[in-house]
Amino acid sequence: MSRMKLHPRLFWRRLKDHARRFGWLWLTVFLILSLVNQRWHLTLNRTHSLPFKLFVIERGQRDIRVGDYAAFEPKASAVGGYRLTFIKEVVCGPGQMLSRIDRTFYCDGKELATAKERALNGSPLQAAAPQVLGEDQYFVRGTHQDSYDSRYEAFGLIDRCRFIGRAYPIF
Repeated sequence: MSRMKLHPRLFWRRLKDHARRFGWLWLTVFLILSLVNQRWHLTLNRTHSLPFKLFVIERGQRDIRVGDYAAFEPKASAVGGYRLTFIKEVVCGPGQMLSRIDRTFYCDGKELATAKERALNGSPLQAAAPQVLGEDQYFVRGTHQDSYDSRYEAFGLIDRCRFIGRAYPIF
């Protein structure tokens, strides 16, 4: 079977014709995708810290409440100096009392999670201190026992300014 070659002039003529007829449609699609991408972001959870694997992040949404999932950047010292995005469940918020008995954490008396004594690599883990959370502080956690989250002093509480947005689990 022989292939027909398209002459360059014919190619450009057809492209111009297509642009005249459908350019408005392509421009509209491009603008909609640009706007949606600025506000919404699809992301995969590559760890076992939460039972969900796919999230949609509503960027810029900082009105995070207890019970929400939040996307945030922890302080660089908590993650070896890297800039990473985490998604965790917010389980204790501003003005609430974070208490601890041994290594088990409570928020206003409700049990949250228990901190492990050692990391998977065997290094010791310091549990976070009990306190009343400040105006813009949040205690976040993953549901997996090995999740690295606010239970640990090195990770710490998350300040509102570190939030990227609210995360919605898809599956």
